[in-house]
Amino acid sequence: MSSMSSTRKTKTPTGKPEKKVDPASITGYLLTGMVLYGGLGWLIDKWVGTSNVFAPIGVVFGLAAGLYLTLRQVSVLERQEREALLRKRRALADVEPEDAAAQQQDQFDPHDR
Repeated sequence: MSSMSSTRKTKTPTGKPEKKVDPASITGYLLTGMVLYGGLGWLIDKWVGTSNVFAPIGVVFGLAAGLYLTLRQVSVLERQEREALLRKRRALADVEPEDAAAQQQDQFDPHDR
């Protein structure tokens, strides 16, 4: 039985798992949070005997919780993209110094003057 998740994990070249966000998860987090916490607020309203005091509070809290989860996922993706860019730069830096050093030596040979 597979667990339902809004992220999928794949392996990076370094062997670390990398998360991929399902775009529908953002909408799911927002709607589910509003419905769940709005429903809890409605139940509290019925239990306490108030009329529409806790339901709007629950909807706002659910929206905030959904935004928090969405921003957390986006920050993970940004960090992974930053790390991938750094890996590419390091790989290029490891290859280029040999070529760059040879080019600089050819261009600025002090014995040519």
